Amino acid sequence: MARIFNTTKSTLALRHRKQFLLSQLKIRPDSLRASLVERFSRCGKANCHCHHGGHKHGPFYYLTQCLAVGKVNKFLLKSATQQHSARDAIEHYRLLQDRLEELSQINAELLRREEDLVRA
Repeated sequence: MARIFNTTKSTLALRHRKQFLLSQLKIRPDSLRASLVERFSRCGKANCHCHHGGHKHGPFYYLTQCLAVGKVNKFLLKSATQQHSARDAIEHYRLLQDRLEELSQINAELLRREEDLVRA
């Protein structure tokens, strides 16, 4: 669900915020729309501590992407470098998405006020 941004400002203030957002819109080459999932699991060895009240094995980190209905891409991130890169890339995508959402809400408010969307 999208975050709701403050669009009750003056038209001039909205236009200034819009210009600022446009100046900040930079698509990072490592942007990634995905989730990083941390899992703990039990192994297949019946006498292992993970089956007898002990701690499960892990954490294991998986990158998951929903590509379409019923189609999920998921794989194990084995190294700490992969995990760090995934966290950064997911955060870059989230920041871009937040800025685009705020820009969209400003444009909707400008339209409601019968303002031109492309005027500076």
